[in-house]
Amino acid sequence: MNERALSLLRAAALAACALLAGTHAAAEEAEEERPRYVGPKQVVAVLPFENRVEGIPENWLLGEGMAEILVTELIASDRFLLVEREAIQDIIREQELGMSGLARPETATPTGQLAGAQFMIKGAITEFNAEAGGGGLTIGFREAEAGARTRKAYVGIDVRIVDNLTGRIHASYNAHAEARSGGASLAARFLGSDDFKIGASGFYDTALGIATRDAIRQVIDFILEESANIPWQGSIIQARGMTVFINRGESANVRVGDAMELFRKGEDMIDPETGFNLGSDEEFLCWLKVTRVRAEFSSAMMLEDCRGLQVERGDIVRYGNPDE
Repeated sequence: MNERALSLLRAAALAACALLAGTHAAAEEAEEERPRYVGPKQVVAVLPFENRVEGIPENWLLGEGMAEILVTELIASDRFLLVEREAIQDIIREQELGMSGLARPETATPTGQLAGAQFMIKGAITEFNAEAGGGGLTIGFREAEAGARTRKAYVGIDVRIVDNLTGRIHASYNAHAEARSGGASLAARFLGSDDFKIGASGFYDTALGIATRDAIRQVIDFILEESANIPWQGSIIQARGMTVFINRGESANVRVGDAMELFRKGEDMIDPETGFNLGSDEEFLCWLKVTRVRAEFSSAMMLEDCRGLQVERGDIVRYGNPDE
């Protein structure tokens, strides 16, 4: 290799490093701008994303991998409790069995109800493409590029926040990101390997990885903004005298002294035309004050306005201010 070629390769490598460093610095700056969250954590279920991009090898597991990246970032935000993937898969199988008619209606899991989650995140990957620039040659994802060229990538994700009980869409968003990176020969070798994995360390050194990180960051910002409009809630496990036990604890940032409202869920309102669950009426019962917190549950004292009430398993609790 002549000196001129070596100089070009060095320049391309330096440009790639600078671009990646700038991208990582921007990501760290964005994370630092978010204030530390100390409020109650909502329970969320992230379903495997649908892959709508043609030509992606099946062994890439693109939908599952993208959902896993989102789960990791949601946990890092410290705002949510995530339903385990295994629990989601088990309940989805039960729902499919119920819809197939192979399970009795009284034992089938209601569609949309996932392991106590307040809402679900459903997504679809609409773009996941990379192309060579500057004269490079790319055929699909497996063709190595000639020389050190620039690679441009596009990633698109459609995401929806869905009410867990009614199945209604609370909000939707389309994230779109583009990125460029140098060192395309390395990227092409990585993307063309049989052990390619979305979210692996080498993945983020590619243009597709950079664009994916940006798109996921957009989705996270959307979820954080919209989830603030969804009231936190928990449920009563059991009642003993004037003490009730709640299915949220220290892991959900419940604290001693927290004031909560107690509600009773009414009958589901089923639309006679569509069969959709439109929600239910709720009856306010009384106020509670948290007196003890364990890792996964807490206990609360029923205040005077609760005296004489029969609290039932499954009654709903939400945060409130009794002085308002």
